[in-house]
Amino acid sequence: MKKLFKNIKNKLTMLGGTITSTLILAQSRVYAASNTESIDSFINFACDWLTKIGGVIALVGGVMFALGWQREDSEGKSRGLMTLMAGFMLVAIAQSKNLFGL
Repeated sequence: MKKLFKNIKNKLTMLGGTITSTLILAQSRVYAASNTESIDSFINFACDWLTKIGGVIALVGGVMFALGWQREDSEGKSRGLMTLMAGFMLVAIAQSKNLFGL
């Protein structure tokens, strides 16, 4: 009987220590300086250019799609649509930099 109480006491001590340490660690606040201006300016520069490049790719895809219609070429139409879609996806990714906190 004495052994049973000692075992329960040990388990309660471990549980209490775990809960206490979890509460202490959960309440700590960490403030870190966010000095990322240099990389932010590079990302803004890169996103501006990616928007322009994506627009050019979408324009080329539109021309490819139109030429596929003119030649009645199903593979040309498919490639044109894929290129058009890739250009617009590149523009969308470059415009969504605020999703990443920039």
